[in-house]
Amino acid sequence: MATDQPDPPVKSRTYSQGHSAEVIASHSARTVSNSAAFLLPHLRPHFSLLDIGCGPGTITSGFCTHLREGAVTGVDLGDSVIEQAASSHHPLSEYANLKFEVGDILQGLKYADETFDVVYCHQTILHLPDPIRGMKEARRLLKPGGLLAMRESDSLCWYPKLPGLMKYNECLNGMLRAADAPGLSSARGLHAWARQAGFERDKMQVGAGTTVYTSPEDRRWWATMHVNRLKGEAVGGQMKSLGLVGDEGIGEMVRDFGRWTDDPDGWYAALQCEVIATK
Repeated sequence: MATDQPDPPVKSRTYSQGHSAEVIASHSARTVSNSAAFLLPHLRPHFSLLDIGCGPGTITSGFCTHLREGAVTGVDLGDSVIEQAASSHHPLSEYANLKFEVGDILQGLKYADETFDVVYCHQTILHLPDPIRGMKEARRLLKPGGLLAMRESDSLCWYPKLPGLMKYNECLNGMLRAADAPGLSSARGLHAWARQAGFERDKMQVGAGTTVYTSPEDRRWWATMHVNRLKGEAVGGQMKSLGLVGDEGIGEMVRDFGRWTDDPDGWYAALQCEVIATK
């Protein structure tokens, strides 16, 4: 009789873009309303929710108002970002049902089987060297009837289509691939990975959303944030150390972010693949 074989061990890893101030600045703009709206109609006040790859916790803490009778837990790889999430920005006295802990879904989390009603991931699966393994662990943690909700970027679109912005997309994808992660254009297969992880296709809600920046204020904020990343070690420095680009290429990207910001027709959109899989 065939038996299920355990997955092979995986090496410890780090988040490919790091947790520098420039990276956390963009993550801190994420909220329940702009990053988890697809999940909100499915929540009930008594649910327990685990946010995997919670970052600075701005989405995680937002779930608390929707789960007042339940519990919300955020986990992330980095000690520093977990400390920030649990700091004065998200005081536990204000969110009595909220906690943050360090954990790695690929190494296996400490929680018992069937602990949570919901496992939520936002821009996390994209960074996993083994997405199916991560989804299997999420499934283990879910109660029967529990929900795995995932939202991941698939495509990053710019207008005008400036060379430096195209290079930026290529280098971001190169960083993901260098970390053995599936990279951009892979999120469109979230539902297929979920099925391979044990979820049934007819128990999935498969859809998509968008993130769009086109106003002068939004363009300036979005471009400034990425330029700061390029000038820092966590992103620009890593791109150079991986051999993806040199100083000249960094300069071209910075220049074209400025051109995009100043263009009255400037437009950015990211396709966000959204899947809710029921155990």
